[in-house]
Amino acid sequence: MNKRTLLLWMCFLTCLAGGINAISMFGYDNTTVSHLTGLISKTAISLSNGDLTCCWQALRVILAFLSGAIISGFITGERAFYLNKRYGFIILSIGLLIIIPYFLSIKASVLLFALIMGLQNGMVVSFKGVVVRMTHMSGNITDLGVFIGYKLRGNKNEKCITGLIPLAAIISFIIGGIIAVALYRFMKNNVFFLFSGIYIILGLLFFVLRSKCNDKNFNDIPDDLENK
Repeated sequence: MNKRTLLLWMCFLTCLAGGINAISMFGYDNTTVSHLTGLISKTAISLSNGDLTCCWQALRVILAFLSGAIISGFITGERAFYLNKRYGFIILSIGLLIIIPYFLSIKASVLLFALIMGLQNGMVVSFKGVVVRMTHMSGNITDLGVFIGYKLRGNKNEKCITGLIPLAAIISFIIGGIIAVALYRFMKNNVFFLFSGIYIILGLLFFVLRSKCNDKNFNDIPDDLENK
């Protein structure tokens, strides 16, 4: 296992997150589930207007995401990436959960999407000292912008990998959304079985890669990305 493989694994997960969020917006009541800033503002506006029904609709999505993050945090225990953590179990669990919306109503499906995004985002994998955000892009765009700003100022201490990671995440999220919407138009809810299969493959792949490498020799592997 090398760090390029790990980065590619994260990009595939980011593609899937982009796909789930795009399907939720396109086919499920136009609700975002991968990021919560808009929903928190919607909660505030609803409270200001005294619209408790609308407030609860937004709040329960937030709570579903939070629940997923809590579960993920409990499983992983800390932010830093280690091969002996149970990332594979989290991804396999998502692979099983993503089938369930096939049988649920729109509102219940949205809550499950949010829970899944919380689970995935709660992994908070740190790669080369950079936090990899796999479900929301505001942080990635900020990281990319700051990196470009540093480079324009002439900061030579910033390695290109620092900018490559958020850029790869942004592109992956967009590609995932494009492909997922196209598939949803053609397959409708059957697309969740495809998502399930991909998540399960990625979960099993993690165990295979982990079996070939332990934390020590993983950290000792020279990373060509560092030198570019």
